[in-house]
Amino acid sequence: MHSMKLCLPHDQERFTEEERNIIAACKTPQETQDFINTIAYNFESDGVARLRSFRRVVRDRVAHCFEGALAAAAILAHHGYPPLLACMEADEDFDHLLFLFRERGKWGSIAQSQQPNLKGRPPIFKNVRDLILSYGDNYTPSLHRHQLQTLRGYCTFDLRQLHVDWMTTEKDVWPAEDLTFEKNFTALKAKNGFREFRCNRDGTITWLHPEEEHDALSAPQNGTEPLDRADD
Repeated sequence: MHSMKLCLPHDQERFTEEERNIIAACKTPQETQDFINTIAYNFESDGVARLRSFRRVVRDRVAHCFEGALAAAAILAHHGYPPLLACMEADEDFDHLLFLFRERGKWGSIAQSQQPNLKGRPPIFKNVRDLILSYGDNYTPSLHRHQLQTLRGYCTFDLRQLHVDWMTTEKDVWPAEDLTFEKNFTALKAKNGFREFRCNRDGTITWLHPEEEHDALSAPQNGTEPLDRADD
């Protein structure tokens, strides 16, 4: 029997009735993915970059992949799932953000995307790397490029590292994006012996020397063991 242990301290009164109803209705990753699927994709057609919290996603009914991952994390944190996210970095292509979860030792994801093949995955993958690789075929190279796919690597991060409200704030949650610039990304294919890199704010990457690397092939980079949902 699953417990209702929260992975984050919270105060139910800070959530609106609509938000509490959504949280109560979405007890599983599949139910949460179904909710995310009802949200319109945020194309940022007005030219303004935003990073909405769960509250703003619920109110505005729009989200891009990062906003969708934040919303999924906020919902499932109430049902015992650690708020773990993955950032997939692509060469001259769109990056993609996922909410990660693990059940019975297998990894799955929840994702918002305008493309069905970039939505979530069931928990069937033995590690995060294999889960990320399942998205690789959807990243195709540009014309005249001699590479198999544009997906270059990924990092993982835990929203419990944030010291700001990322669930109900009316502000953009840019501190969550800041975490992606602080993490080492694991390359899906080593380059000249280098296995990890950092993403820079100008869109470039910096390959790391071996002594700067750490093993992130199967576990989130959050300083803790990657646990399944809290069980009794």
